[in-house]
Amino acid sequence: MSDRLKAVVLAGGSGSRLWPLSRQQLPKQFLNLNGHESMLGATINRLSPLIERDNVWVVTGEKHATGEAFSELDGLNTMLEPCGRNTAPAVALSAALMQDLYDDDPIMVVLPADHIISKKDAFQACLQQAVEAAKAGRLVTFGIFPNQPETGFGYVQTEESVDGIHRVLRFVEKPNKEKAQKMLDDGNYYWNSGMFVWRASVILAEVEKYLPDVWAVLQDMRKRWNSGEVWQEVVRTRFDQMPDISIDYGVMERSEIVSLVSADIGWSDVGSWDAVHEIATNDTDGNEISGNVLAIDCKNSLFRSESRLIAAVGLDDMIVVETPDAILLAKAGESQRVRELVDSLKLGGEKYHIEHVTVRRPWGSYTVLGESGDGYQLKRITVLPGAKLSLQAHQHRSEHWVVVAGTATVTCGDLVKVVARNGSAYIPIGEVHRLENRGKVPVQLIEVQVGDYL
Repeated sequence: MSDRLKAVVLAGGSGSRLWPLSRQQLPKQFLNLNGHESMLGATINRLSPLIERDNVWVVTGEKHATGEAFSELDGLNTMLEPCGRNTAPAVALSAALMQDLYDDDPIMVVLPADHIISKKDAFQACLQQAVEAAKAGRLVTFGIFPNQPETGFGYVQTEESVDGIHRVLRFVEKPNKEKAQKMLDDGNYYWNSGMFVWRASVILAEVEKYLPDVWAVLQDMRKRWNSGEVWQEVVRTRFDQMPDISIDYGVMERSEIVSLVSADIGWSDVGSWDAVHEIATNDTDGNEISGNVLAIDCKNSLFRSESRLIAAVGLDDMIVVETPDAILLAKAGESQRVRELVDSLKLGGEKYHIEHVTVRRPWGSYTVLGESGDGYQLKRITVLPGAKLSLQAHQHRSEHWVVVAGTATVTCGDLVKVVARNGSAYIPIGEVHRLENRGKVPVQLIEVQVGDYL
């Protein structure tokens, strides 16, 4: 048994309450909301020097690793989930992998990827406290002292601390306003941050005790990868048999060995646009303004523009977020309900909740230019130096490429040709083709698709 520290960063969420900026294919943990790095990057970096990147594992969905978030995950240790099953299976699987892959029993630090913590030194001090408690066989959670009767968080009731560590009495589900105020008045209640520290063997023992269905699938998976199968392939084929349950509900609320570290670390779960407004640097009128915004006589509002001008007059207590294909308008205090909008969009069959107008790919990006016409669609495509698209063919549309920057290498059937700026290439229906950038600068081109299926 060693005291080696390893971290597991949970990065599989959808971030639907931060729509329209957060989308299914690029959720909030991969976005830069208040600095110069993504939330995932900030989560990993604040662990240093206690835990360096080589000892951090990121648990996320397969779709993120091969989709728009690929650049954020490149070079990191990843465990890819083929489907979402909440946090208990992710935690149990991570602990088992750490034991079996490294022949070790490390202290695990489990963190969501989508939180903001402004006090790094205080966070590391709390982390060291939690590690010491974990060495003694405790399951440790980080508790945030509540400064208001918040109804969007779960709560943890504790006893008085011993050397800064509180014994947990019980977990409380998200309360109504009156109950939240009573807990605030009583004291010894903390917000449940969803951040944990424990030894791998200890959490696995509690999973075996309280979540036998998770344990049974996990043991089958371990038997297979310990017999020589590739562990990620085992996960891909068996993970969907795991039950959908959180580690809080499945283990923490039932375990008798849970402790809490009181954490004054400048924490926010950034769970809504109201939360973004709270942590922002506001102007003298209480406004948080980002992007192309002109606000006159507006107070206590958030205005965020990604592309177009937002012009506002006389607005108080508003949330306004603009992206190239959507605009969110909400009263301050109501932004938790954005999830209802996203649920409605899912039912409507549109793609507004799935992807942005500009979609990133490992080879570059593409941007849909305006609405599709009757039988045609326009895109702007960027191919990075040294990158190429897959060899493909379309049975229901032709494509016409006009290069506006760089030099493209175009494969069309048996013909391979170089197309410079202001040149073009035509791809007939059904023709096998590929676009490639063998140069040192990005290739940009306009693509016109014509056909009955775009």
